[in-house]
Amino acid sequence: MPESATLPPPAAAQPPAAPPPSPAPKTPMERAKERMAESSVLADLSDPNPERTIRQKPRAQEPTKPPETPPKPPETPPATDDLELDGEPPKPPEGKTDEAPQPPDKPITDDKGKPVDPKKISPWKLLDGFKSRLTAAEKENIELKERLAKVPDISRLEGIDKRNKELEEEIRYQNYAKSQEFAEKYAKPYEEAWAKAVADLGELEVLAEDGSVARKATASDLVSLARMPLGEARKLANQMFGDSASDVMMHRQKIRDLSDAQNKALEDARKTGSERQEQFTSKMQAITAEVTDLWKKFNGEDEGKYEFLKPKEGDTEWNGKLDKAKALVDTAFSQNATDPSLTPEQRAKAVRAHAAVRNRAIAYSALKLENTRLKAQIKERDDKLKQFEDSAPTGGTQGNGGQGKPQTGTPMDRARERLRAASVPMPGGYY
Repeated sequence: MPESATLPPPAAAQPPAAPPPSPAPKTPMERAKERMAESSVLADLSDPNPERTIRQKPRAQEPTKPPETPPKPPETPPATDDLELDGEPPKPPEGKTDEAPQPPDKPITDDKGKPVDPKKISPWKLLDGFKSRLTAAEKENIELKERLAKVPDISRLEGIDKRNKELEEEIRYQNYAKSQEFAEKYAKPYEEAWAKAVADLGELEVLAEDGSVARKATASDLVSLARMPLGEARKLANQMFGDSASDVMMHRQKIRDLSDAQNKALEDARKTGSERQEQFTSKMQAITAEVTDLWKKFNGEDEGKYEFLKPKEGDTEWNGKLDKAKALVDTAFSQNATDPSLTPEQRAKAVRAHAAVRNRAIAYSALKLENTRLKAQIKERDDKLKQFEDSAPTGGTQGNGGQGKPQTGTPMDRARERLRAASVPMPGGYY
């Protein structure tokens, strides 16, 4: 029979721990400080947006305060054997790994630039910081709006650009040499070629008849060669520059080509301008004829339509007013107050005529309304007058304003006749 294993004796039971002493009571001020410390937060006031840096202030552990109840032992990961890790360091306990590490806190300073303990900062301090940043942002917003208001209007710039193009087109036909197109396409290449030729020519020397160096070449030598025919220019260049004659002739040819291109462009512009001027003149003549025909047509239609434009036979005063009004309007439309050949008196007279035509045109609608009202009033009075005339005494007859049958007999006989006519016959048996 095998021997039974002996078990160790049970451990002696530990006596219960003595309860900790109760803490001393706190004053109201201490409890208020604790509540403020628990509600305080941390933030970076140097950040442009301090709100996004607000985070809960970590609570400091109070080692001196004993827990009221025995704390629950923290859960520890299961024990692992270090030999099973093959020399690797122990793994940390699993926890949340998706949270990004907090950036290091920047030192918080007060108004004087001195560092402030983050634990002592209060929400009121944060509020003051937010207010100051809000004020600065509003000020910057106002400044940006003022700068934006000074930016030119896009539509105005487009109008200026359109007007510049129209003027440039007009200059192109009137004086092409002053246009931007001529300057960029012809004048600038010619000036650049001439400057290059003069610079290269300054490095050459003019030879004498015996082949010795006579002097330095100048721009006048190039001008002289450019004015000569090709054969003479080549012969003179060989005498003056020897082996360098080909370089000088190359510059001469380029300058002559650019000069010919300029002259041809100017000549074409003059021809095109003349054709354009002729087209413009013929177009304006056609427009003038069309306007004249329309003017006569509309005036004739209005004179036949409106009675106040027609002359009245036998009414000299009416016809004279019509003639004076026509002369005033025709004179005003035939004058141009901006004509530089007018004297100050003539210009004032022309403007006075234009103002009179304008004011008469403005008064037409009001006077027409007043005329309509007056005609209505006259008609109403005429109707009332006719009713009054029809209501004259009839002399004993009805209606016709006293124009009835002639009266006969004595007044008593006529009264009896009227009573008899107005009487009603009674049924028999009453008399």
